[in-house]
Amino acid sequence: MALVRTAVAKHVPILGICRGAQIINVALGGNVYQDLASQYPGKILKHHQSAPGDQPTHFVSVNHDSKLFKTIGDNVFVNSRHHQAIKDVPEGLQIVATASDGVIEAIENKDASVQAVQWHPENMWQHDSRQLQIFKDFIDRI
Repeated sequence: MALVRTAVAKHVPILGICRGAQIINVALGGNVYQDLASQYPGKILKHHQSAPGDQPTHFVSVNHDSKLFKTIGDNVFVNSRHHQAIKDVPEGLQIVATASDGVIEAIENKDASVQAVQWHPENMWQHDSRQLQIFKDFIDRI
């Protein structure tokens, strides 16, 4: 948590993946659903897929005003292996992608030095150039 706060204060680029997105959010003052199935209001997608990890299972909608949109575009097919998710985003972060059920799928700060996704692009980059672009963009920001 201290490392995240220090990196943010120094504008060191951070890329969070899955639990990393949740940790970034909590470190900066947000919170998470500890268990989507029992805490999320409304009907939810299956966010803990039974398909192999390199296979996408649902789409996310990306905010057109975000750095993530400039990197991967909109309506991205992603994988999903989590039972927790970001609930409330603190000041300084913004929601930049959601699943069709409203679950937060990506966050970033204003200058996109902090960017985080709930899915696992590290399992999909070999077959999906948009997932690879997430890493290329991160490296370019370092």
